[in-house]
Amino acid sequence: PQQALVLLNDPTYVEAARIFAERILKDGGKTPESRIAFAYQLALHRAPSAAEAKILASLADKHLKHYQTDEHAADALLKNGAKMANEALDKSELAAWTSIARVVLNLHENITRN
Repeated sequence: PQQALVLLNDPTYVEAARIFAERILKDGGKTPESRIAFAYQLALHRAPSAAEAKILASLADKHLKHYQTDEHAADALLKNGAKMANEALDKSELAAWTSIARVVLNLHENITRN
């Protein structure tokens, strides 16, 4: 439980997820489905199941709507870490995909647990 909180909230891990999200937005295509498939391939070396893709697409939409209506929340998320967020990307979209990247990076199969 403690490890999960660190991996979700530590500024270094949030920054890593944001940088991963920048790559997803740059190289993952234009649709949520192609971006999720890209993220899974990079992080897990497999395609997402239909159920995983559906859940993450819904989560991406939910987070995008949230960050579009709460710019301060997007700014707070994107300021984590030493490297500045890519200002060429839409803040709301980057914040939403940072949330998706955090989920993918924190899947059990991606984390070594004792």
